[in-house]
Amino acid sequence: MEINCRCGPCKVMAPKFQQLAEKYLDVVFLKLDCNQDNKPLAKELGIKVVPTFKILKESTIVKEVTGAKFDDLVVAIESVRSS
Repeated sequence: MEINCRCGPCKVMAPKFQQLAEKYLDVVFLKLDCNQDNKPLAKELGIKVVPTFKILKESTIVKEVTGAKFDDLVVAIESVRSS
């Protein structure tokens, strides 16, 4: 998975996001580049802050972490995986 990021917080999180994808093989990690082409989709998904991490379970958003908060993201992933 190649992650190209432009903003500072996204650049900080990109390698950590990659590490999480390699650690949690039972979790699907997807990235949406919130560039001009994808602005309508980002708006539809309610993304107002980048990075935004939405954690879904059975097609429902159950957790959301905004900003470059790695520890909060790990806690959110762990809590959803254990529920």
